[in-house]
Amino acid sequence: MDVRYHDSFESFWRQAGPLYEADPVRHTLPLTIMAARDTYASGPEPVLVTFHDDRGHAHGAYLRTPPFPALASGLPAQLAPPAVDALREIGEDPPRVHGPEPEAHALADAWCRSTGKVKKTAVEQRLYELDELVPPENVPGRTRTFADADVNWLASWRSAFGQEAMDHAVESDPSEEALRSFIEGGRWPVLWSVDDVPVAMAFTSTPVHGMSRIGHVYTQPEHRNRGYGSAVTAAACDVARAAGAQRVVLFTDLANPVSNAIYQRIGFRPVMDVAELALDGA
Repeated sequence: MDVRYHDSFESFWRQAGPLYEADPVRHTLPLTIMAARDTYASGPEPVLVTFHDDRGHAHGAYLRTPPFPALASGLPAQLAPPAVDALREIGEDPPRVHGPEPEAHALADAWCRSTGKVKKTAVEQRLYELDELVPPENVPGRTRTFADADVNWLASWRSAFGQEAMDHAVESDPSEEALRSFIEGGRWPVLWSVDDVPVAMAFTSTPVHGMSRIGHVYTQPEHRNRGYGSAVTAAACDVARAAGAQRVVLFTDLANPVSNAIYQRIGFRPVMDVAELALDGA
């Protein structure tokens, strides 16, 4: 196996792009990261590695943008052991692994065998894809256009979402700068308001190879259980499709049966289960 280490997103994508682009839904995270690559320019160096067969064809890819988890969707399970050996040669030490369950567990298990670390399940997710959108009925309010004056409170909401749902310090950054960087990276806010008072938000990513991902769906605690989360998600789907997305996806936390049921009611169908696995020191 030929291992190639890349010092730029452009070099990495020339090799890994076809692998990821072959299934934009499965590889939604790498694709949206690549679309937002300019926003990582001032941060820690990404880890970008491709694995090639004897003919030079890339049949595996590893991507991590610290401090986020390593992405395993592009690394077949059988490549995990030699990939770990190659990655350790450059000092790679991911705190977490994220990806489809078979690939994520294979990579985490190989890492634990090689290092003595212990695998722990951090989050169990399900990836859904929109089939036929069924907007909820009789939900008060309407969508509202995002404006620059919304940045302050929207940054606070995004921080609250991160604290509730994701448990990554960087994702709960309440600064306006963090929100602006998020938006500049291709994530657009969709707002739901009632009597001109914002009650819920969602973000939709700029379509990449026909795929857009909905995320950061959040309703303020005092406004929950009124259908606003469903309404803003459906509105975000409309925004994504109007922007050119043919396939709209989202992740859910399997520990939250309410959100899983809600998304299915508005037209999302399960694609695959996804795991985020922590690699803790022994």
